[in-house]
Amino acid sequence: MNIWTKLAAFSFFETERLFLRPFLFSDAADFYKISSNPENLSFIFPAQASLEECRYVLANYFLRNPLGIWAICDKQSEQMIGSIKFEKLDEIKREAELGYFLHKDFWGKGLMTEAVKEITFLAFQEFQLKQVRIITHVENVASQKVALHAGYSLKRQFKGSDRYTRKMRDYYEFCIDRGEWNE
Repeated sequence: MNIWTKLAAFSFFETERLFLRPFLFSDAADFYKISSNPENLSFIFPAQASLEECRYVLANYFLRNPLGIWAICDKQSEQMIGSIKFEKLDEIKREAELGYFLHKDFWGKGLMTEAVKEITFLAFQEFQLKQVRIITHVENVASQKVALHAGYSLKRQFKGSDRYTRKMRDYYEFCIDRGEWNE
């Protein structure tokens, strides 16, 4: 099996408090609750001004190529509360960058750390990746805490162009290699 077959096999899975699944077009209302509030996405992408704009983003960036992209759902409320996805997945080098966001109402509960740990476990055990990275803006302390609590190590600080504003920004790169992963 190649990595895409494995990703398809794990398109639905659960953690203790979450279930992760592919996005659905019916997630638009929950997605809009997240994407219309700039606080939820200050380091990810611009806030969505309307439900129609939100549907466009949902269809084109989360539904179009669904493998390696999961909607994070709270088991208790069954609400879609965020997303986690492999960015820059390199099938040849067997490495990927992990990107994520979570609805502000669910911050500070360890939910994203739980999701990142599970995806990292799958990355090494099922998808046979060699390395996973998390890139954060220097100001994004919450995401840095998630990376550290999930077992990642700070590898470097660098300057790069923000993909939305095109302004030069400072970033941290957190990495974990297959050999460093503690099951």
